[in-house]
Amino acid sequence: VATWIENFLFSFTVLVGLDQRVERRKKGYSANVPPDHNVVCLVEVTPVTNNNSDDAATTVSYTEQIVGIAELSWQPPDPTRNAPPFVLPYFAKDIISRFIPSNGGATNDKEDERKVPKGYVSNVLTWKSRRGLGYSRVLMAALEGIARRWGCDDIRLHVDADEVSGKVARGLYWSLGYEAVPDRGNNRVGYEWMGPSMANRGLYLVEGVPLLYLRKSLNEDVGMQ
Repeated sequence: VATWIENFLFSFTVLVGLDQRVERRKKGYSANVPPDHNVVCLVEVTPVTNNNSDDAATTVSYTEQIVGIAELSWQPPDPTRNAPPFVLPYFAKDIISRFIPSNGGATNDKEDERKVPKGYVSNVLTWKSRRGLGYSRVLMAALEGIARRWGCDDIRLHVDADEVSGKVARGLYWSLGYEAVPDRGNNRVGYEWMGPSMANRGLYLVEGVPLLYLRKSLNEDVGMQ
């Protein structure tokens, strides 16, 4: 019974969060309120040839299938927290960001002076049968482009720290220029078994799960173009 209740509450929370995102996209954003969420869908279009036996004419139609999704949002720069399943207004994220304690070096002094929401990537997913085709890179390029349009100076994300299950995702982000935000504070207790080097690779325990916290400077990326 406890498991059923837990699964029901989780599903309900996720549905509420998705409904909030859809409603916000329908209403749009005012000039005074910056957009706080954007979900990108990658659609694969396939031509289908239809033969008409009556007049021997051949027509072509197209089928569409969503093969990948990814999400960009403004989130407080807290390496020990994931983005919540529900949507918070930007002003609430701004207030939360100001009260995030320093973790002894996870950010540099300049960033500590500017504790404001940062662009945050989450839910980068591709259909299992379409993996290995570069679709994740397309999704990331789209999110980084949106982040620049929002005025983000950098973009951040969490990724699975497991050497097996997180290997492909970590390789993707590192190849795109994402770097670890190292934990030099007192948050290391609990994952010494993964080795001392993992702390310098941005390892944090997020709700009991070891995740790497990575960032990429969009200003440097623009300067290289």
